[in-house]
Amino acid sequence: MKLIVNQILKLIIFFWHCLYSYKISLIKRKLGDKIYSFWIGNNIRVLGKNSLIMKDCYLLGGKHIEIGNNSCIARHGVVTCWDNYMGELFKPTIKIGDNCSIGEYCHITSINSIIIGNGVLTGRRVTISDNSHGNSSLEETNILPSKRKLYSKGPVIIEDNVWIGDKVTILAGVRIGANAIIGANSVVTKDVPTCCVVAGNSAKIIKQIKKYDD
Repeated sequence: MKLIVNQILKLIIFFWHCLYSYKISLIKRKLGDKIYSFWIGNNIRVLGKNSLIMKDCYLLGGKHIEIGNNSCIARHGVVTCWDNYMGELFKPTIKIGDNCSIGEYCHITSINSIIIGNGVLTGRRVTISDNSHGNSSLEETNILPSKRKLYSKGPVIIEDNVWIGDKVTILAGVRIGANAIIGANSVVTKDVPTCCVVAGNSAKIIKQIKKYDD
């Protein structure tokens, strides 16, 4: 009996697939992302030509956010510019260049400045932050973390053609040079030179990418 039921279910699903295939579902999803992007794009300062903000992304402080041409923020991204937190005023900026691909579940948050160059690629669940709740002082330990002041050690600058692996965290006051590669699960607390591969917590240089000469 169980085998017969399974066969009937498979047959029903097969016919449903003929009417509504996986390819059609992807086309529908892509169209939905475009509509969502047009809608949410009205809430940011600049959304470049052919750029896309996919469904279920969350934006805060859009008037401080700029996205260049042909770039994409994948689903469930969180991009926030805090110009007012608990009554304290800030002047945040987030700028994402051309031809960038920001992976799903990214978290980019600023009270200072985050500049992402052209051609940057990130994996999923990447965090880029120029700020923190509190400054790790003894006086603040008795304050709820959510109630502590926001502090920034400096801007974050990510130069062109950087590749950032899954679950990387990039902290305040860091500059990542062009063509660098950041290994998955790394925590970047210091500047990264150009054309380097770094990995670990805290991230360290594991390889220098050298130009090939004949």
